[in-house]
Amino acid sequence: MAGKRRIWIGVWLGLALIGAAGCSDLAESRFATYAQAIQSGGFESGWLPEVIPDSASNIREAHAAETNQVWVSFDFPLEAVESFASLCSPISFDQVDLPDSGPRWWDTKVLKDPWNAFYVCGDPASLGYLAVLGTGDQAYYWSYR
Repeated sequence: MAGKRRIWIGVWLGLALIGAAGCSDLAESRFATYAQAIQSGGFESGWLPEVIPDSASNIREAHAAETNQVWVSFDFPLEAVESFASLCSPISFDQVDLPDSGPRWWDTKVLKDPWNAFYVCGDPASLGYLAVLGTGDQAYYWSYR
């Protein structure tokens, strides 16, 4: 009987550890419009980057407060590209530091597309990367502040 009890205790402890490992310390936000993102205080908190144009929609943001990592994606009209890309400097893909992980919605695979345009944004103390997807209507931003 004691042997079975030990097995069950081991199973429950194993499941508890797996469950704890699956928990995420990411805080996530989603905004339908730029105006909603402003109203939420996302820009004031510093988690949303200034490169997001006021015409952006479907804004998704996640951040890890312990590591200061930020992941953002947003949609935009094609004519807005120059307004926000001008805040950054173009770089080649081999200069990009892709994040190893991110929130569930973060698509690292799409970031590896050679048709994407890549930029580095900010100063060395708050460096961020911007990828404008080859489709020309969606962007991903990440930072390791």
